[in-house]
Amino acid sequence: MRFTTMGLATVAATLFFVGSTPVRSQTSAAAALAGQVTSPREGAMEGVLVSAKKAGSTITTTVVTAASGRYKFPASHLEPGRYTLSIHAVGYELEAPAPAEVAAGKTTAADLQLRPSADLSAQVSNAEWMISMPGT
Repeated sequence: MRFTTMGLATVAATLFFVGSTPVRSQTSAAAALAGQVTSPREGAMEGVLVSAKKAGSTITTTVVTAASGRYKFPASHLEPGRYTLSIHAVGYELEAPAPAEVAAGKTTAADLQLRPSADLSAQVSNAEWMISMPGT
């Protein structure tokens, strides 16, 4: 009985101290660039890859939209400058080119409107073409 009481007290104390520790998540981080991805067919679109490439750079940073269609690039991942936004969602393409100007200490808003893709073959990779061929 004595060990059970001590065990319960230890567990309770551990939960108290662990539960009182602040939890930091990515959602609380400051955003350099944020917006929502929508289409006329589906409204807010979840799971769309949104990429930002800074002018003159070879580095592209990509995030994924949430269930609400919202995306957010953390300020720690984008430095100030002019970016070109692109998306990857099979069957969809951007309605219009999407430039964005990111400023230090501010969140730039860039909502993206998608339309059905006119040429689906342009979205298929070489590996996907090979896999789709009939035969063994």
